[in-house]
Amino acid sequence: MNPITRLRVLIVDDHPLVRRGLAIALQQECDVEVVGETGSAREALDLASRQTIDIALVDILMPDVSGISLTSELHELQPSCRVLGLSVIDEPGLIAEMLRAHACGFVLKTQPIAEIIEAIHHVLDGSRYLPASISHDAIDAELAATPARPLALLTKREREVFELLIRGHSNDEIARRLLIARRTVETHRQRVANKLSAHSLAQMQRLAARYGGLD
Repeated sequence: MNPITRLRVLIVDDHPLVRRGLAIALQQECDVEVVGETGSAREALDLASRQTIDIALVDILMPDVSGISLTSELHELQPSCRVLGLSVIDEPGLIAEMLRAHACGFVLKTQPIAEIIEAIHHVLDGSRYLPASISHDAIDAELAATPARPLALLTKREREVFELLIRGHSNDEIARRLLIARRTVETHRQRVANKLSAHSLAQMQRLAARYGGLD
């Protein structure tokens, strides 16, 4: 008798408690083997270069490289790997960008583990998965439209912070100009870096030059 084939799952999330909780819950399933847990895109790609992965749960917003970029690179390494985007944010634009990067679906971190397991089997069957709370029509409209410029992913406040950053202003200067706390500026700056996969001033300035700055 052939041994039971187990699904090889990779979990990529920068929150250790989220990773561990998902891994423990998934490993209760008899057909699942969690082959890796990491908060680093680099570690995820290293693992994917050494062993086969059937399913990757990838956080969309991470500190080093965005989940969108990581998904694209995972697809290049292992085209057969099914990626599910993972986030607490259900913004259609972000989800559409994840799907454009070859993700097969998206789950919310707040969903019950039974629904996440259902999503895994759903995409393995070749179908796209989205939570019931997310409008398929909204996602399809995003996908049908011309792919948004990366800067369009930013909120109004994030755009303000980005514009000042690319002009060379420090966090303290931005805080004074926008009348917000320095820590709030740091939070917005991290979100901008995650959404744009631009983690240096030079990278942000290149994006601004490429896409014509902000409207």
